[in-house]
Amino acid sequence: MTTIRATDLRLTLPQPAPRIHVATEIPEWRSSAESMGSLTIDAADADLHVTRVAPLNAELMRIASPMLLIFGRAPRRPLIAAGYSVQRVVVRSGAHGPRLAFPIGNTSAARYALETIRPTRSAVDSARTAIIRAALRVGYAPADSVVTIATRMPGPPFPIAAAQGLGADASGGWIAWFGEGDDLQRVVFHAFPSGSDVPTTVVKISRVQGDAVAFAADERGLGLLNSRAPYSAPMAPKFLGRFEVEGLSGSVETAALGASLKLVLDEGERPSTMAHIERISDWLIAMGAESAGPSSDLAAELERISRDILPAYAEYGVTDSLLAPLRSAPAVLAHRDPGSWNIAVSGEQFCVLDWESAAYPSIPLWDLAYFLSDVYSALDQPADADTKVRCIAELFKGEHARSTDLMARLERGAAAMGLSREAIGPAVVTGWLHHGRSTSVRAERSPGGDVKEGLINRVANAWLQDPQLGLTWSI
Repeated sequence: MTTIRATDLRLTLPQPAPRIHVATEIPEWRSSAESMGSLTIDAADADLHVTRVAPLNAELMRIASPMLLIFGRAPRRPLIAAGYSVQRVVVRSGAHGPRLAFPIGNTSAARYALETIRPTRSAVDSARTAIIRAALRVGYAPADSVVTIATRMPGPPFPIAAAQGLGADASGGWIAWFGEGDDLQRVVFHAFPSGSDVPTTVVKISRVQGDAVAFAADERGLGLLNSRAPYSAPMAPKFLGRFEVEGLSGSVETAALGASLKLVLDEGERPSTMAHIERISDWLIAMGAESAGPSSDLAAELERISRDILPAYAEYGVTDSLLAPLRSAPAVLAHRDPGSWNIAVSGEQFCVLDWESAAYPSIPLWDLAYFLSDVYSALDQPADADTKVRCIAELFKGEHARSTDLMARLERGAAAMGLSREAIGPAVVTGWLHHGRSTSVRAERSPGGDVKEGLINRVANAWLQDPQLGLTWSI
């Protein structure tokens, strides 16, 4: 599959670049730009010229593209003499493109980025972070982590500029988070107002033109939260509005402060980490209970599962009989993707992000089982995806040190939401079957694009093949 992630830094430019000329020695950029239909062979026709420091010569100055993106610490003087405004950006790379970027010289953005990348720090880590932050403040960063952006018309990244009317303010700096998902994953900017040590708004922007689905779903999901569970709503962002720029859809939300829970879990089991897990579990139970509606509301969801989900697992003997105990279950609001990657934590506070998958009516316990499976297995720091899936299976088979706690929380959640004990098994199983089909749903949104199978998608098949789990699993 072709991915366009290599060109993600185009989204940090002050203007869109529909025509991109890429030096031959940067094949990953050339391939991605070509797949977007943006690659131009004629350098003089380009809105953006992408090159490395070494070819920075008179010919490049003569072409005088409106914008230059130069890998490395390019000298300022010749660029300024040629009429460019120059900004250097720190870039942290991932497997297929950048993961993170922020401008050098902005203390608040640098500090926030460094502290949220490594949320739990020893004294040595804290000292190292302080040294790095001081170096960035005076404009120093390792050459292999720097990109020089030269433009004729300076300004904030164009997605942030387009979102200013909705309250986005990056006058004090910005951070771009690119993630490591597929092309449908949105790029997220944290915007810092002048004088602020923390971001106040988040700007999300699509990589793919014409893909507004997730933004409309985010707005709908947060609307459902506020209407069905208003007492639970403060633990989610406030949706400020949607926009479009150069065919790319975007939205603005209030910023959730702190580090990703996923990164906190990577640091291992600590009392503060377990307290986060307990608070979020309690909140998921409370949201389900607050939003609970009559079983008649659940009929449409059970019909969807019967029609769209169960036939995909017919080879494992899955039939409509799985749904029988759920026909008298209450309908609840569910986030449907409350993994640790979608939760920010700071002190004793947390914020649950990305509500595009949220739905009412949903089956009780889907969110709780999903969340606990992810966080409890993550605490074991599994070496790979297969190990994590095995760890999740052990949790539900009673073979894991945290199995007892998992079962107790599921029972407590069922009681709070009004789900019978006999329906706990079918509720959990249908949740895994639903999530197992999510890759196919994403692929339908991006035919021929790079769509990755999420780890959680693998649980369904592993579950159905395990004789200790399968369709008859119960508490």
